[in-house]
Amino acid sequence: MDFGLAHRLRQQFARLIAGVACLAIGAAARAEADCGTPSGTWRVVAVDERLDIALQDGRLVRLVGLEAFDPTRVSPETAGAARQFLTERLLGRDVELKLLASGTDRWGRALADLSLPEPSGEAGSTVAMALLSAGYARVRPEFEARDCAAARLAVEDGARRAGLGLWSEPDYTVIQSSDAAALRSRDGQFVVIEGRVRRVGFGRSRLYLDLVPRDGPTIVVARKLESALVRAGRPVDMLAGQTIRARGALDDRIGPRIEINEPAMIEIVRPLEAPGAENPRR
Repeated sequence: MDFGLAHRLRQQFARLIAGVACLAIGAAARAEADCGTPSGTWRVVAVDERLDIALQDGRLVRLVGLEAFDPTRVSPETAGAARQFLTERLLGRDVELKLLASGTDRWGRALADLSLPEPSGEAGSTVAMALLSAGYARVRPEFEARDCAAARLAVEDGARRAGLGLWSEPDYTVIQSSDAAALRSRDGQFVVIEGRVRRVGFGRSRLYLDLVPRDGPTIVVARKLESALVRAGRPVDMLAGQTIRARGALDDRIGPRIEINEPAMIEIVRPLEAPGAENPRR
C-alpha cells in the first residue's frame, strides 16, 4: 500500500471538508442577515439577568428563537459572564432593531433581534448570533424565527463542540436517549436529546419517533409539520435508523417525550448511510 498517497488523499479530503464548512458558515451568516424587519435605531439602556434588553423608547426586547439560561440552573460565574458579555457590547450603544413579529409576547416584550452597525454603516452581526457563538444561549425554535433557525443552529453547533458557556453546565449538556436518570431529572425543562430512531409510528394526527433503547424517549411530531420537514430534508418516514437530535420541553408524565411544533426542533446528526451507522431495530 502507498502510505504516502493515502496520507495526501486524507489531507485533500480534510481541506475539502474545511472548505465546505466555511461555505456553510458563510451561508448561515447571510441567511441570518436577512432575518427580521429593520425597524429603526435605538439606544440600549439595560440588560437584565435573563438577557432581555431594554431600549431607550421604553420597549423591552426578547431575542425570539433563543433560550437564555435560567439563573437558578447555571453557575454564578456563567450567569455573570453571559450578562457581562451582552452588557459590554450593548449598554449605551445605538443598535438596529430587527422585528420578527408585529406584536408582543404575553409580557409585552418585542419579539426581535438586534444588530450593531458597522463603521461603514452596514448592519453588523446580530446579538442572537453573538450569544450563540459564545455559548450563552441555545436555539429554541419558534415560528417567528423559523427563517433564522438553520443559520443559528450552525453557529450553535460550534459552541457546543467547543464546550463554551452553557454547554459546559451539567443542566445544559445534550442528553443521550439511553440516560434514563438524566431524563427523569429534567421533566418540564427545555432539553436537547440525542439518539437513534428505533421505530417510526404513524397515528391519525401525530407521528412518533421512538428512540433507542426500547424504553427510551419518544419524539412526537404533529402531522401538519410533515411537508415542512420534507422541505427541510428530514421526511419523518425516512428517519428510522437515523441518529437525531431533538429539542423541546420534556414531558415525563407518561414516559419521556418531546412535542415537536417546529421543523428545526429535529436535526439529523448522523445519516443512516454514514460509516458506522447501524440498522434500525424494528
